[in-house]
Amino acid sequence: MTSGTPTVLKVEHYEQDNEAYVDHESIKEEKISIDEAAEGEEVSSRGTKENSCLVDNLDNCCGDGVRGVRDCACCLRQGTCEVFECCKSVNCARLARDTFNLRNLKAKFPILDWLPKYRLSYAVGDFIAGLTVGLAQLPKSLAMAKIADLPPQYGIYSATFCVFVYVFFGTCKDMNLGPQSVQSLLVSQFGNSPIEGDASYALVLSLMCGLVQFAMGVFRLGFLVNYISYPVLESFTTASVIIVAYGQVPSWLGLTGMPRPFLSQVYWTFRRIPEVRLWDFLLGLLSMIVIFLMQKMTTTTCLRPKFTSKLGRAVKYTVWLCSISRMVVVVLIGIVIAYVFHLYGYEPFSLTKNIPPGLPPFRPPSFSVSDGNTTYTAKDIFEKMAAGVIFAPIISYISVIAIAKNFARKGNYKVDKDQELIALGLANVAGSFLSAFPITGTFSGSAVNYQSGARSPLNGLVVGILGVLVLLFLTPVFYYIPNASLSSVIIMSVVDMINFGIVIKLWNVKKIDLIPWLVTFVLCLAEGIEYGIIFGIALSICILIFPVSRPKVLTENVTKSKMSVKSCPESEYAVLVIQQGLAFPSVDYFVDSVVNLVFEGEKSCTYKSVILDFVHVPSLDFSIAQGLEELTHYFKDMEITLILCRVRPSVQRVITRCGIKHFNVARDVEEAIEMLPKNRPKEGTEKEKSNGVVCAISTSTGSTEIDSFDTNHFDCSLSDVSGDSCNL
Repeated sequence: MTSGTPTVLKVEHYEQDNEAYVDHESIKEEKISIDEAAEGEEVSSRGTKENSCLVDNLDNCCGDGVRGVRDCACCLRQGTCEVFECCKSVNCARLARDTFNLRNLKAKFPILDWLPKYRLSYAVGDFIAGLTVGLAQLPKSLAMAKIADLPPQYGIYSATFCVFVYVFFGTCKDMNLGPQSVQSLLVSQFGNSPIEGDASYALVLSLMCGLVQFAMGVFRLGFLVNYISYPVLESFTTASVIIVAYGQVPSWLGLTGMPRPFLSQVYWTFRRIPEVRLWDFLLGLLSMIVIFLMQKMTTTTCLRPKFTSKLGRAVKYTVWLCSISRMVVVVLIGIVIAYVFHLYGYEPFSLTKNIPPGLPPFRPPSFSVSDGNTTYTAKDIFEKMAAGVIFAPIISYISVIAIAKNFARKGNYKVDKDQELIALGLANVAGSFLSAFPITGTFSGSAVNYQSGARSPLNGLVVGILGVLVLLFLTPVFYYIPNASLSSVIIMSVVDMINFGIVIKLWNVKKIDLIPWLVTFVLCLAEGIEYGIIFGIALSICILIFPVSRPKVLTENVTKSKMSVKSCPESEYAVLVIQQGLAFPSVDYFVDSVVNLVFEGEKSCTYKSVILDFVHVPSLDFSIAQGLEELTHYFKDMEITLILCRVRPSVQRVITRCGIKHFNVARDVEEAIEMLPKNRPKEGTEKEKSNGVVCAISTSTGSTEIDSFDTNHFDCSLSDVSGDSCNL
C-alpha cells in the first residue's frame, strides 16, 4: 500500500432480479491511506480525523452517516464502496453553520424568500384577489360562527386575524385561511361552552390545535394523516356536510330550541312543522334561488361576451365578480328587506341583532369560566374537548394540504407540507389570543385567489385589513342580517361537498373499501362525528394490516391457494416463492403454511428438499427470524434440506445476527437446485448424511469471512461475481 493512493474496499455487489445488492456488512475495517500531500497526515483504521469530517457531502451517501455523529457513511462509486467516517466529536461550529444559515432561515420564514423578488406589478393582482376573497368570505364567516354555536363576531375574528400570520409563514400563494363548515362543526362538538354566548372553550381548543399542529410541523409528523384512508375521509366529509346543512334547516324555518343530535333534530323538525315562521321560510328560499342562479352565471353561455373588446372584458369580469360575491349580494338583500320592514314597524324575520363593534382584546384564552355560582375549570374544558384536540388539528391540516397541493400543481410551484403545518399552527395560536376559533384552508376562497391572479401570500393582508375595517365601522349594519339569509348561505355553500358518487367507484374498484365508508357515515350521523372517524380509521387500519398477517406465496403453475408449490417428482424438491414482505403478525401463518404445503395434509413428506425464494422479502424482523429458526429445526428433524435463495443483504444480516443454522443459502433457484444433495457429487458417506450449513457467498476479492457454521459438517460453495464456483 503506497502513501497517497487511497485503498478502495470491495464489497459484495451482484445483480439479482435486475436490482443491485450491496452487502455493507461484508466490509472489513482496514486502514485507509489519504494523500499526505493533500491531507498532511495518516488516517487511522476508522478513517477519521479529530474534529474534521472526511465526507464533504453526506447527502449523497448510501450509508447511515450523519454529519457530526459517529456513524459510517458509504458512498457508491462505480460498483465499489469508499468508506469514510464522521468526526469522533461534534463540531459545534459546523453544526451551528449548517443549522443557522440563510437557507434554513428562508425555509422557516418563506416571506424572506419571496419578498425580495416581489415587484410592484404583483400588487395589483394581490389587491384584487384579496378584495374579492374578503367580499366573498366575510359574510360566510358570520354563517360559520352559527355552525360553531358562537356569536357572529367570532366568525369575523377568525377570518381576519389568522391570515396575517400566514403571510409570514405560508408557502402557498393561493391559500385562504378562515372558518370552514366541517371545522366549525368540530368546534361545536368539542368546543361548545355550557354558558350561552361564551367562547372560552372554543378559544382553548384553537390554542391546543395550534400547538399540536406546530409540534407536528417541527417534528415532521405530517405523514400521520396518510393513515386516514380516502374512503374514510370522504365519508366523514359527506356526513359532516349533511349534519351542517340540515342543522341550518330549523334556523331557516324560524324554529328555535332544537336538540343537537342529528337524528333527534330530524325528528323534532318534522314534528314542529306547524310552528314554521312563513316569512323566514320565504326569505331563505328566495336567498337560495338567488345564490343558485348567480352561481350558474359564469357557466351560462348566453351571458358570455361574444366579443373581445374592453367592454366585453368588463362585462365578463363583472359577471364573474357578481358570481363569486353571491353571498354578499344575498346578505345585502336580506339586510335591505329587514331594514325596510323595520322602518314600517314590522320585524317578521329573526335577526342577528347586536354585534359588539371594534377589535377584540389581545389576551390568552381563559382556562376557567364562571356562570353565577358555577365555575368551570381547565379540567372541565379538557374533558369536553376529549378527542377534539387530536381530530380538529388533523382534519384542519388535511384540508390545508389538499388545497395547497391542488393549486401548487395548477400554478407549477412547490409547497412545503411541514411548513404548512407550522404556519397553520402559528395562525391558530395567534388567533386564540384574538378571540378566533380554529380555522383551516377554504377551497372556495383559495379558488378565488387563483382565479383572481394572486401572486403571493400578500393577498391575505388585504383580506385581514378588510376584516379590520368591517369590525371598526360596519358592525351596526349586521344587526339587520336575517338568520334565514345566513342559513341559506351555509346550505348552499356546503351542498356541493356531498359526494355519494364515490360509492359506485368503490364498488367497481375495491368493494371492501365500502365497509369503512359505510361505518364512518352511519356512525357520524347516528352517534357523532368523533365516533364515526375513530371507528372508520380503526377499520381502515385493520384492512391495511390484515394482508400483512396473511403473506401470499404464489408460483406460475398453481394460483388457487395462497401458498403454492412448484414441485418436480423426479428431483423430489419443492419451490415456494414468497410474494410479499414478512412481518411479525405473519409468523404463525407463514410457518404453518410452509409446513402444510410441504406435507400437503399427509403425515409423511415425499420432498427431500424445500427451496424458499426470498426475492420479494426486503427485510426481516426478529419475530420472523425466530419463526424461520423454528422452521429450520423442524425440517432438520424431518431430514428435509432447506435452501433459501435470492436472499437480500438486509435479510441475510438479520439471519446471521440471530445465529440461525441448519439451512442453505443460494443466489438463485438454479443454484439452489445444483446444491441439492442428490445433484452434488458423492464424496463419502459422511458428506451424504450431512445436514449442516451450505453457504453460497459471492465475493469480488476471493476472501470471505464465515460468521457461523457447524465445524463437524460444513460444505461451502464459493462463487465469485463472474459465476465461477469451487468447492472447499
